[in-house]
Amino acid sequence: MIIFLSPILILATFATQFPEDFAWGTGIAAFQVEGAWNESGKGMSMWDYFQEFPGRIRNNYNAKVAADFYHRYPEDIELMKKLGIKHLRLSISWPRILPTGLIDSPNPEGVKFYRNLFGALLNAGITPYVTLYHWDLPQTFNNFTDKSTWLNKDIVFKFNDYADFCFKNFGDQVKFWITFNEIKVMAWVGYGTGLHAPGRCSPNFGSWCKEIGGGGNSSTEPYIVAHHAFLAHGYAVKTYREKYQKLQGGKIGMASSSTFALPYDNQNIDDINAAHRAVAFQFGWLTDPIAFGRYPEEMSSIITGNRLPNFTESESEMLKGSYDFLGFNYYTTQYAQHTGIPGINYISDPRIKTSAFNKTGNLIGPFTNSWWVNAYAPGFRDHLNWIKKRYNDPDIYILENGISCWGEHNASIETGLNDACRVNYVHEYIMSMIDAIVLDKIKVKGYFLWSLIDNFEWADGFDGKFGITYVDYAGNLTRTVKNSGYMYKALLEKLGSSSLEEVKQILPANLVDIGKARSK
Repeated sequence: MIIFLSPILILATFATQFPEDFAWGTGIAAFQVEGAWNESGKGMSMWDYFQEFPGRIRNNYNAKVAADFYHRYPEDIELMKKLGIKHLRLSISWPRILPTGLIDSPNPEGVKFYRNLFGALLNAGITPYVTLYHWDLPQTFNNFTDKSTWLNKDIVFKFNDYADFCFKNFGDQVKFWITFNEIKVMAWVGYGTGLHAPGRCSPNFGSWCKEIGGGGNSSTEPYIVAHHAFLAHGYAVKTYREKYQKLQGGKIGMASSSTFALPYDNQNIDDINAAHRAVAFQFGWLTDPIAFGRYPEEMSSIITGNRLPNFTESESEMLKGSYDFLGFNYYTTQYAQHTGIPGINYISDPRIKTSAFNKTGNLIGPFTNSWWVNAYAPGFRDHLNWIKKRYNDPDIYILENGISCWGEHNASIETGLNDACRVNYVHEYIMSMIDAIVLDKIKVKGYFLWSLIDNFEWADGFDGKFGITYVDYAGNLTRTVKNSGYMYKALLEKLGSSSLEEVKQILPANLVDIGKARSK
């Protein structure tokens, strides 16, 4: 006799409380929050350069001050303590510690800043998870007339020198390292569409690419850039493991971003295969190289024109298994429809068309203030299962998950603080993740909500607000916790003191009220 149990009964059978060692945190990135763009010996980054061109950043905003985290980090650490957040993902600005990018000219003030910052976090009981490269390449390496950009293999070894410098100077304080954030974005949006620094693309994508980045080739350059980033990751992990890991006792991985995909027509085998291929072209592209030492067969079998580079045998061996955990940035899911049309660049190479609507006109989830995000929590669990199956059940850290609410960018402070859409989104996604952990036995070890504070959202400037804390960019940068921050605080408390089946019955609005009450 077969007995079927409901999800709630299964949940109650498996667990009572969330694992005590689970890392609940939030995230920020250097360029998006630090400001102090030319203070205390810091060198210029390619994003400092990029934002100087009118029209490249929405409303011509810039991050020269940003959230002024460089000067206000003690205040933000106190904010984290108030919210009960004990883990912070953040990044190091390469040109702040190495103004020319080279290790022979370090900036003592930059090194001191990060040592003070990491020390303050640790003293507050907050564990830093540190990204080495969150897109702010030293501008000295953004010169397309020599061999010092991501288009040239020389950058692989310069990055390794930089990583070695960080391991040596901060490894006693940092036990979780993330080599790269979202290689897909830095490669395609920076070198395919030109909408991010360094602003390179083929002429049909925009005339700005010739003005800013000197031109480009959207068909080939994104694959070359990503290829060199994978190699840089591999060498950095090799350096860490051979020289520092045993002594320092840390772990190292990489943050990969991906949307999940569902078939446009779930009765059509071509669309079913297209949905899988869509994920393989994203998470697979970023992770197969560091897991298996090769590119996904789903890519190598259909990309035309020898545009996808190859790893040498020694490079492949170096890359295989070059992580202690997989970092995963997840926001949304789309429908994928097979087209069969051979592509000419990364966005068309999968031979699919993506949409927020399926064949019957069903909208996959509510639109948000970010054109690329529709809120669809079940896709989170689905994607985690995809990763578990493909990569043999690895340890996973959710290094980004969050939302910018519709209309929040021009809302009043009062409206911005009452961010019901973020409250619901975060609650639903976390519940989906809990199901993946408890029911599917997926080894998720941490969740980092993006982001701690409203920050400079790259080409969207200050119009892309992801924070659980409101920053008054029109005034004196005062921080004010949003309802989502109170919800997150209360949820973390409940996860530490209540059974999971009880937590899953708590409505988000109730958590907001609990969080507000306990903050007083």
